[in-house]
Amino acid sequence: MNSGSTTVLIIDDCAEDREMLCRFLKQNADQPFRIIETDSSIEGLELCQTEHPDCVLLDYQIPELDGLEFIESLSQDNSRRFLPVLMLTGQGNEDVATKAMKNGAADYLVKGKLTPTGIYRAVTKAIEKSSLLRTNEKQRAELERSQKELEQFAYTASHDLQAPVRRITKFLELLQMDLNDQLTERSRDYLERAKKGAQHMQRFIQDLLDYAIVGGGSHGFESVELQHVVKDIVAQMEFPLGCTSANISVGSLPAISGNRTFLNQLFQNLLGNAIKFRREDPPQINVTARSSGFTWIITVSDNGIGIPAESFDKIFGVFQRLNTGSQVEGTGIGLALCKKIVELHGGRIWVESNTQVGTAFHFTFPHEETEKPNLQSQQTVQ
Repeated sequence: MNSGSTTVLIIDDCAEDREMLCRFLKQNADQPFRIIETDSSIEGLELCQTEHPDCVLLDYQIPELDGLEFIESLSQDNSRRFLPVLMLTGQGNEDVATKAMKNGAADYLVKGKLTPTGIYRAVTKAIEKSSLLRTNEKQRAELERSQKELEQFAYTASHDLQAPVRRITKFLELLQMDLNDQLTERSRDYLERAKKGAQHMQRFIQDLLDYAIVGGGSHGFESVELQHVVKDIVAQMEFPLGCTSANISVGSLPAISGNRTFLNQLFQNLLGNAIKFRREDPPQINVTARSSGFTWIITVSDNGIGIPAESFDKIFGVFQRLNTGSQVEGTGIGLALCKKIVELHGGRIWVESNTQVGTAFHFTFPHEETEKPNLQSQQTVQ
């Protein structure tokens, strides 16, 4: 708004209607209005550029450009994108009102039903909403800029950090080959520890890069069959030694709107954790889904070592390792990445667990708009 007053542009080819609107606006002493009038929609577009109104009162059936054409022309001007337009008509028409609102009108008002209080409320409400939209757009643009900077930093850091780590790993391997016959057991142990440390650093850098990438920009959402995603992951999983008898049961899973790459990462992390944090008994992992209102609830459960209750609140934080007493190595980023991916898809994730009984991770996804719950029969992968 302009300092000290609110500028309202009235565009109507009927002089009597313009006079009525002016009188109604001037009756509100609490808010001084600076009023500009025109009977031409073409001139109205020019006034939007030169006078910078805070709100436009526009007759729907004005000649030259009708109300919908006016809003379309206005939307093409990036600086006026959030200028609120209140559409006015002589008769109430639900179809016209729907078209007006879909095309970007802030509100739809019937002239014969207007009152000084009603027009004042409609104008102030439209301006407040416009201000919020501008603020949200500014924050969104700033977040997008920050995300791009973070992604660029992550790519640069990944390249600059991984290159020397790879060289360290390679030189350690060459050193082990050259001195193989001369190494003592202690020396071999030191070299193996050094190699594991370098490999851990490589995984850490890659996980950090994956975490930085998720959440910014356009990720090309499409319809993704979770059934196919999980089956492909299971088919490609490399089970650790001593875990050849793992049983993974995949229930009927829906299709959702999402990013296929990120959804692969989500299920890979959760299934991988279920295998890593296992007990001596053969791992039994179940992937199921159920519909609740407009939401799918997906569950990945296992019969592993479980998670202590005191760790529930922090396991989804970055660099937080599971406090399970297990010696399994990890970077502490996997579950934080899972949380970020689920939230990117409009859902939430939580955990239920009992130590030495098992863990269940639950997460939600919105239904696809055109999706029908026609799911496949349950399959078991061994």
